[in-house]
Amino acid sequence: MVFFFLLLVISVFLTVERIRHERRLNRIPIRIHVNGTRGKSNVTRLIAAALRRSGIRTLGKTTGTIPRLILPDGNEKTIRRWAPANIIEQIKTVAIADKLKVNAIVIECMALDPMLQFISEKKMIRSTIGVITNVRPDHFEVMGDSLDDIAESLSQTIPENGTLITGDRRYYSFFASVASGRGSKAVLVDGADAESADSPKERFLFRENIAIVRSIVYLLGHDPAVVSSCLDDGIIIGESAGVSQACLEDKKVHFVDAFSANDVESTRIIQERAFAGYPCPRPRIAVFNNRADRPLRMQSFALSLLGDPHYDYVAVIGDCRRLAQRYIRRKTPKEKIFVLEGKTPAEMLDELSAKIPGKECTIVGMGNEKGPGRLLSNYFGEASVR
Repeated sequence: MVFFFLLLVISVFLTVERIRHERRLNRIPIRIHVNGTRGKSNVTRLIAAALRRSGIRTLGKTTGTIPRLILPDGNEKTIRRWAPANIIEQIKTVAIADKLKVNAIVIECMALDPMLQFISEKKMIRSTIGVITNVRPDHFEVMGDSLDDIAESLSQTIPENGTLITGDRRYYSFFASVASGRGSKAVLVDGADAESADSPKERFLFRENIAIVRSIVYLLGHDPAVVSSCLDDGIIIGESAGVSQACLEDKKVHFVDAFSANDVESTRIIQERAFAGYPCPRPRIAVFNNRADRPLRMQSFALSLLGDPHYDYVAVIGDCRRLAQRYIRRKTPKEKIFVLEGKTPAEMLDELSAKIPGKECTIVGMGNEKGPGRLLSNYFGEASVR
């Protein structure tokens, strides 16, 4: 009897909470759910900024390495997690948005598992505008064995009776078919729009992501030109908008930050744009930050990029460095690979400087942004403003 009473109490509680959540959602007319392999955090951040500039009271939420709430006044608040990330966080975000009486929420998808992506969209956000930035080869451990599987997984957040905006031409037809089945329309943006824009930063960002934000602003009846002013104010973080420099005792180091790109395809785009637009003198060193829980990512980098003739050396940092070094040897000569044992950016760079000849060199950081990757990014970011 006690068991059934508790079950009844829990059922009533969950029903009441579901009704309250649905009422909160209905009070927020613009709900944007941002998904995709790369660029989710920056697209979320840029959409929120563009909507604010357009006079729409907006709450944004990114869920990357450091999850943040982007408040209606543009200030940011770090989300403190006392346990592993859980999609229930999205319900709490909607409650905060309702309390702040916003007209729009822009929420980055925080799920990788296809079923959790579906629940996030169907039960928690019910977006009016869905975004899929791109389909790139990553997270095979969770999302499937191929790009087709990843596209299928990402399609779980396509809204019902809304609009999907994507920059992925390769899977647009598939996404459009899924959207049609849910009573939604799909829009494919053209990254060439950003190619001719005035902002110099746009030349080194993923142009289709900028075009996505412009398309959303236009869809909501506002001037897409507001996006360029947001870029000029430094809204975008983490994507390479140029090359930083730092001077060691006897060497000038040029640094291309692709740590946050994570997959081979996105890293290659950043690499090509940096090499084409900036002096990136040789020798060039690929600094690969390995994560123990991303073995397939390590394999894809080792097989597809780390043997690239653009690079004269490969340095390994992060987890399981010796294992990563052995795997990379399959494509790269042994004498061109070394492990950086230093704990701080200064120690790692001192090691690198001692191993690399010449007065100048170029480092391209890649693989993962966590741990030593983030430390190196911060080091060069601070050096560039000193």
